[in-house]
Amino acid sequence: MNFKDVFNPLKKCIGDGKTRQYFFRDLMAMITTVSEEEWGTELDPSTKKIKDNTIFNYIKRGLSQTFAQSIVNRLTPEILTERIEDCSYETRKALAGELNVYEDGINADNVGIKAADMMVRIITKSAGLLSEEELEIKKKTLESPRQYMENLKIVDCIKYNTYEMNEADELSARSFLINHEKEKELIPLCQIALLHSPTHKHIRDMYTEFILLPKKIQMYILNACDVERMGNMVSLHLSEAVDIFCEDLVKYELSSRDKLYLFTQYLYRAFYYYSNCEIGNYDNYSFATICEPTLRAFRNMDSSSLNKYIDDYLWMKQNKMDTDALAPLNYLWREKDFGFCREEELTYWLCRFVIDACNNLIYLVKDSEFEHIFVDDQYAETQEDLYYCALNALYNLYLCHTAKKQE
Repeated sequence: MNFKDVFNPLKKCIGDGKTRQYFFRDLMAMITTVSEEEWGTELDPSTKKIKDNTIFNYIKRGLSQTFAQSIVNRLTPEILTERIEDCSYETRKALAGELNVYEDGINADNVGIKAADMMVRIITKSAGLLSEEELEIKKKTLESPRQYMENLKIVDCIKYNTYEMNEADELSARSFLINHEKEKELIPLCQIALLHSPTHKHIRDMYTEFILLPKKIQMYILNACDVERMGNMVSLHLSEAVDIFCEDLVKYELSSRDKLYLFTQYLYRAFYYYSNCEIGNYDNYSFATICEPTLRAFRNMDSSSLNKYIDDYLWMKQNKMDTDALAPLNYLWREKDFGFCREEELTYWLCRFVIDACNNLIYLVKDSEFEHIFVDDQYAETQEDLYYCALNALYNLYLCHTAKKQE
């Protein structure tokens, strides 16, 4: 199944007579939050838009890998689903008839979600993130979520059969590992970089080098660092993960609702505006101690880390202990003067809060079998590193909730 196989029926049924290029832009507005200026494709100097001929080639010959990689980690299939479901029954029935050629069981009631799923699979495949066999595993995983963790093992087998390594490939992979031996703890973040910004020149050269490697060598490197599970990541599920995170902040009283906008309006700026800002000078042990330590040696300490503050706060809430301590994010706002501090300080502390809050929330939400992908953020040197650590923490929390729903 190719892009045009889904695009043409969609245009025919919900295109409202628009030109093919116009409907392509309309469709992209439904399936991704990435703007046209960020598609990684050359713009027409006169219109500041992608050339119509380029779009026509996408429709006729398929999406380019560069274009697909630029949008794959910010997909919004639910918007396309909603758009289709808003159509009349006759329109949905006609679209189902067009798409039934490629997949059985499509009808007027489920054609919205089916068409959106097809589009996601096509974009994912075009981005080079999954083989046909892996796509089938992914589809079965979505249909049987309880089998998710077991299916990862099946996908691993597919990888080893699909990506055969020759001597030159292994030499290239080992060279990468040797050259970045001192950065080994951060190698898991290379996969985050690949999904988040596959066409970006990073501050840390290791991320850019990893992105430019063939898939099979990337997999070898991840396996060598015991994070092969990351190879199954086809999306960071960032918008869903942030939503879940914000819901947990309210549920477990880690923040008042009026502070949640920070994560959608400012968190991403740590990467896009302050990637090169070094983080070594921030005092991470400047927070109040709200729960007296059990060990005598640590008693009467005046300050502790943000992570400890969150941990103590949750422990006191769970044990119904009276406390006048502020919710952690509200406390952080006050202590770091978010209303007046420099923006690069705000973005740093937001990343720090996401990491520490997610790590604590995971242990409240997870079941005994869930294993998250740990990255030691003490090795982070810039806001670029810390931002990717924050995305990894959000992804872990998302997976944790997903596993919880499968019980």
